Amino acid sequence: MFLDRIVNQTRIDLIQRKIDLPLEQIKQQALEQSRTRDVLEAFEPQGRVHLIAEVKRASPSKGLLAPDLDPVATAMLYEQNGATVISVLTEPHFFLGSPDYLTAIKNAVSVPVLRKDFIIDEYQIYEARAWGADMVLLICAILDDQQLRHLLQVATSLRMRALVEVHSQEEARRAVAAGAVIIGVNSRNLTTFEMNPYLIRDIRRTLPGDRVIVAESGIHNAADVRRLARYDVQAMLVGESLVVSKDIPTQIQMLLQHANHTTQVKICGLREPEHINAAIDAGADMLGFIFHKPSHRYIQPERVSEVLAASQSYTQPRKGQVLPDLVGVFVNQDADTINAIADQIGLHYIQLHGNETPEFCQRIKRPVIKALSLQQPADLARLAAYRDVTWRLLIDTPTADWGGTGRTGDWELARLAAQQSKILLAGGLTIENVATAIRQVQPWGIDVSSGVETERRKDSQKIAAFIAQVRQSENNKQELLEH
Repeated sequence: MFLDRIVNQTRIDLIQRKIDLPLEQIKQQALEQSRTRDVLEAFEPQGRVHLIAEVKRASPSKGLLAPDLDPVATAMLYEQNGATVISVLTEPHFFLGSPDYLTAIKNAVSVPVLRKDFIIDEYQIYEARAWGADMVLLICAILDDQQLRHLLQVATSLRMRALVEVHSQEEARRAVAAGAVIIGVNSRNLTTFEMNPYLIRDIRRTLPGDRVIVAESGIHNAADVRRLARYDVQAMLVGESLVVSKDIPTQIQMLLQHANHTTQVKICGLREPEHINAAIDAGADMLGFIFHKPSHRYIQPERVSEVLAASQSYTQPRKGQVLPDLVGVFVNQDADTINAIADQIGLHYIQLHGNETPEFCQRIKRPVIKALSLQQPADLARLAAYRDVTWRLLIDTPTADWGGTGRTGDWELARLAAQQSKILLAGGLTIENVATAIRQVQPWGIDVSSGVETERRKDSQKIAAFIAQVRQSENNKQELLEH
């Protein structure tokens, strides 16, 4: 296994390095360094996804990635185009890294620098600080609890930050217990090097809200970073897609644009495989299933698994395609029933569209989208009661029918709500008006149902056209920002 080979080689290298430069000497060099640059300060302002851009010449799984890489020039290019932190590989055998790269880069940029290596000994923490690093990587998979706590303490004593990397729910619990403030979720299995793009979604909801979360590995395209925006990460660590890019500034711009200025699209009221195919192929971010019986869009919970299994786009996604998240919509049902259906189907989010209280929202085991209606400015005060107990708020048209009427609401009130919280906008959205809605309201996401129907049935062409219109509105907005 690659991981065992890398760690074994690291131990061998450490023996010689400790002979060449004993611990007390490396400690002294570490203490002589100027003050560290604080990564947490660099991650301000909050509420956006920052970029940790990696200088990476090779990897064990892909081999040589960038044979002509100029580490310093690349790092400077990263900083010039919006990277918040520079990650530098220093492992020499499998990643072709070097401590010389780190020191040279630290002297050339003004942002914090992370030492990316397989750290198993406190010597390497002092070493990193002596080379100029402001932050180190600690990998849970190669450290026991005692080692992890000790290395965190050593890093803290040097005023360094640690990115504690996890690959499973169990490792995430260990990281939290050890006191990790910055937790990286690596979607790549370090043993098999296989990717699980959904790991960050599953781990994220179990982590405390006060931790800084970094998504690592498999971040290449717009869909990848839109997905990260759904999972409320504070940063993304990207290496391969940058160093292999022929146009690094454009690649960085794309990553940051879609992580921070994109609009999530939820297609709701799905009942048939063909419409699920259409939504996935067009790039929908969430698929909604309605479990409210009076609705003509009602679907039996047991049928959801059947229609997903019958959807070729869901069961056999294209290479590199990331599947949308599944949302169940409920109206005034009891919490036990909702939680049971969520477990049965494998729902990722629960949308509550009735009179559910903030206390009720806390009884739901999945992240909650709470639908609220705004009729007058005073109603905005209601948002605060739900903000801390839900994942997102959905602003819908006031109606006695619990949504799905095809009527638009008060977009000015919705705009004010969007300034307070990350909201999804729903109600009367169509291919013709969605661009205007996005421009006026600036919502985090869009939720559409009747607007992509013909004669009360989902229309595949309308689904594709609606999502295309949303993406075009984003492109237009970006062009305006650039000019």
